[in-house]
Amino acid sequence: MAKKAAAKPTAASPRLKSSSLLDTRVVYCGDNLEQLAKLPDACVDLIYIDPPFNSNRNYGQSLTGTVWGETKEKRAFEDRHENIRGYIDYMRPRCVQLARVLKKTGSFYYHCDWHASHYVKVMLD
Repeated sequence: MAKKAAAKPTAASPRLKSSSLLDTRVVYCGDNLEQLAKLPDACVDLIYIDPPFNSNRNYGQSLTGTVWGETKEKRAFEDRHENIRGYIDYMRPRCVQLARVLKKTGSFYYHCDWHASHYVKVMLD
């Protein structure tokens, strides 16, 4: 059986290349506000965030050592803020930094639920 030759990149299927602005092969760990401050302006094409929802709950490890019943899930976090203003005050500087690093042609997705969605929309507008 003959081997199929690798297709050469064309205008319709360009060869993907790494960003020249930052190393896209790295997972940056830590507080996102601190990590975002290290990134250059307009260097990101797509941002998807799934922050705490301001649900006024603590998500801690259960007796089984998991949060949502998945055996590999080990995270725990507190999703409590004094009030909705406290939540927005926590998220606003992060969103400002995200807007700074997002390219003008980029897309931004903010995952939230009914607890703060209307307040988040006003903040982002």
